[in-house]
Amino acid sequence: MDVATLVRMANQIAAFFAAYPKSEALDGISSHIHNLWDPRMRNALKAHLDAGGEGLSPLFIEAAKQYYAGPRGKAAAPVAKAS
Repeated sequence: MDVATLVRMANQIAAFFAAYPKSEALDGISSHIHNLWDPRMRNALKAHLDAGGEGLSPLFIEAAKQYYAGPRGKAAAPVAKAS
């Protein structure tokens, strides 16, 4: 898939999620990339981001950077001791 098509698709995803609160939008975009894009698409997108991400919306760039940075898991809550 060529970069122009990936950029168009990425911007459509960002436009859809733009109405959501920002944290939900970032999570929604990341989930969409992870669940629906095949590895070749994700790899091509990563290469395009590494080259500057020309044409990508700022919201999509922020979400993709978070996605490629890896999981942001929450710290485990302390386990309560049984009395």
